[in-house]
Order: sequence, then structure tokens, then C-alpha cells
Amino acid sequence: MDSISAMHLQEKKSPRCSNYFHRSSVVHESCRTAMVNWLFQISDALSLNRETVGIAMSFLDRFLSSSTARSAKALDDRHQFQLAAITAYFIAVKIYEPVQLGVDMLVKLCRGFYEQSAILEMEKDILYSLEWRVSSPTALDFMRQILELLTLNEPSFVENSQRHMGNATSDVHFSTFAPSVVGAACVAISFRESNVSPSSDQLSFWEQICQELELNDSKEFFDVQQRLQSKSSHSKKLRNVGSALTTLSSRSSYINVGDARSPVSINVNV
Repeated sequence: MDSISAMHLQEKKSPRCSNYFHRSSVVHESCRTAMVNWLFQISDALSLNRETVGIAMSFLDRFLSSSTARSAKALDDRHQFQLAAITAYFIAVKIYEPVQLGVDMLVKLCRGFYEQSAILEMEKDILYSLEWRVSSPTALDFMRQILELLTLNEPSFVENSQRHMGNATSDVHFSTFAPSVVGAACVAISFRESNVSPSSDQLSFWEQICQELELNDSKEFFDVQQRLQSKSSHSKKLRNVGSALTTLSSRSSYINVGDARSPVSINVNV
């Protein structure tokens, strides 16, 4: 429980993200969703952890919520927004993955649309905006810690929690909530949806966690669960369509991001 307390204290010291799309008439939420999907595809193609995309989006959201001139520019130009998202992923991989993603490889993945110098310059701007604070706890960190404290390692339960976290990663709305709230909400929904019957010890730990994270009678906690459930229901309806599109995409040597939002694509054969 000490780890949860320490993470919660650190979280309180970090500024909240805003829905920065309200400040842009050029870049929209659909652009962010497209980049999340593209980065998931990069992770799969390079055998990297999909969870690193969530960390990258945390960096991106914090950067774009700042008031720096560079973040404002990224909200006024879709190509700059895309560059920021790609660079945030580059930073996340560098810190959290056991293998390194070189800038030259990133340029190749972008099919030369961005030069190395542009990526490295954006990296400096993002880290400056974050004040080099790249270890702030994310929603994923809280979810992992809660699952560990509750000793919930049932594969279906963990997979369900991860699915909800994936939905939260793709929606900028969740970045405006405290990471602890989002992480706990993913676990709470999985409790209701799974066939796992928690033990008395697990229920006791859950009550302590909710108290420590100030979730009891929290409207935010309720709102996040409602939105996650709504997204989950919607994604289930699209599952068959998504499977068909995945099969279709795998027949091509390139996976396109979407011409209206992003000019780059990933070569899965690299």
C-alpha cells in the first residue's frame, strides 16, 4: 500500500492535463486516435510493448496541455502534431523498452517524411515542456499496482483490464482525469464484467485502495467508469469489423495511418 500512497502523492503534485483540442481548429480528437492506432501497429510490427503507447500518449497530452510556443504550433499544424506524437513514442521507447528505437529507424518508419533533426529538436522541446519529469505515474502504473496488490493474475481479468486501458489510451477525455482514477476504474469495471469472485482479503484491500486514492463517493471515478463502459460496448459492436480490417491490412506490405490525418505509413517488413 505504501507504493500506492507514494504514487498518489506524486500525482497530486503534477498538473492536470486539459482537453487541448478546444484550443485548435485544425487538429481534432480523431487525429490523436489515428496516431494511437498507428503507434499500436508500430509496436506490434517491432515486437514492442503496446503499453508503451499509453506512456507516449501521457507524454504527448502533458506536452500539448502546456503553454509553450512549440505545443501551440503542434495544435495549429497536423504534421507538427503527428511529429509530436511520434517523438513522444520515441522517448517512451527509449526509457521503458529493453531495446532502443534509433532515430534512423524512426525516420524509416515515417518513410522519410521527417528528418532526424526534426525529431531530435521535437524531443528536446517535449522534454523541456515536461521539465524532464518522465517518471510521473500513469493510469497504467496505477492499474498494474492495484492488480499486484490484489494478487489478481487471472489471465481473463488482466486482459479485460488491459482492454479498458487501451480504450482509455485512445480517448483524450481520459487524460483530463487523475491517472489513479482511470487506473482504478479499469479494474473496477473488470470486477463487474468478469467471473472472478474476489476473496475477503481482496475486497478488504480494494476498500483500502479506494480510501487511499480518495475514490469513495468520487464523481470522477463514477464518470470514468461510465465512459469506459460506453466505449467498451461500442468497441464490441465493431469487433467483427475490426477483425476483417486487420486481416485485410495484413495482406499489404504497408499499413496506412489515414491520408487525411497522417501522411506516413509503417513498413511491416523492416
